[in-house]
Amino acid sequence: MDRATFFGCFGFGAAVLPSLALTAGQQASGGVFSGLGQARTFAGDNLSGVRVLGQDNSFTVFKAGLTPAYRVALGELVLIEASHGMPGLVTREGQFLKSQPGDKTNPATGPVFIEGIGPGDALAMDILDLRVGDWGYSGGKVYEIQGGYLVLEPGLHLPLWPMLGVVGVAPAAGEMDTATPGDCGGNMDCREVRAGSTLVLNAQVEGALLGVGDGHAAQGDGEIRGQGIETDTRTLCRFRKLPQRLSERPVILRQEMVATLGAHVDLNEAAWQATDDMVALLRQVTGREEEVARQLVNVLGELKITQIVDPAKGARMELPSWVFGV
Repeated sequence: MDRATFFGCFGFGAAVLPSLALTAGQQASGGVFSGLGQARTFAGDNLSGVRVLGQDNSFTVFKAGLTPAYRVALGELVLIEASHGMPGLVTREGQFLKSQPGDKTNPATGPVFIEGIGPGDALAMDILDLRVGDWGYSGGKVYEIQGGYLVLEPGLHLPLWPMLGVVGVAPAAGEMDTATPGDCGGNMDCREVRAGSTLVLNAQVEGALLGVGDGHAAQGDGEIRGQGIETDTRTLCRFRKLPQRLSERPVILRQEMVATLGAHVDLNEAAWQATDDMVALLRQVTGREEEVARQLVNVLGELKITQIVDPAKGARMELPSWVFGV
């Protein structure tokens, strides 16, 4: 893959697409999530009529053979709604019920079948806009979200960092629950899966059978309490097929940086997955020799712990996009 081809993998429109605006009559005092489950369209900026993939269709296990809940064309703008990770168990009023067998926890909206995507294809998801609800929870406490800020406590309001904890595709064999990250994505809990990012996953089955969920209004690297600020989300996105795969595992493309992601029960192994994948990607795009590419990652790379609380731990290696000639 040459640099020009790699440049084309970036979804730069994600950073400049106008924000969503609800049509008249859809704004309500209950916040942006008032009227969930109703049909909606968006006004202005050629967004009228965007199809909504509702949170009522969700699943908790990625596997081949799932019946698609939605079918989406490549390049089509869709709005994906997703519930927080404990629907029916946690409420804004402060109810926290323990999950029981049969409860749907950490659900992902879908499965979404992407037309034109087959096994082995590199699937790019451009996250164009991401909105969160007007409340969230973490560590057994409910938090209000007001005017773009998280009210951590009176007098302490923190800027939001909306992100998706779960984006994944079905594996070719076996299964992966939506609480687990892996080579197919899943519960990565990576704070860079956010508006302005393009997430690249490798499809393993026809249509990819993608799921989206576990939204957070904010989460630091590590997710050290086991939860970010869990909340409902609405994600405006589009899907593209890239000319070739970038890595064996997920990759994030942003205007300012590129990130390779690893996941493993051993955090050291996850870190080396992310590191080695970055070296390989740098060699693939720039044609540099192994020693030079590894030294570039050594000098310029930022190795970060994505999360340490899931069944498989997550790490990522970030490198400035200019290193790739972007």
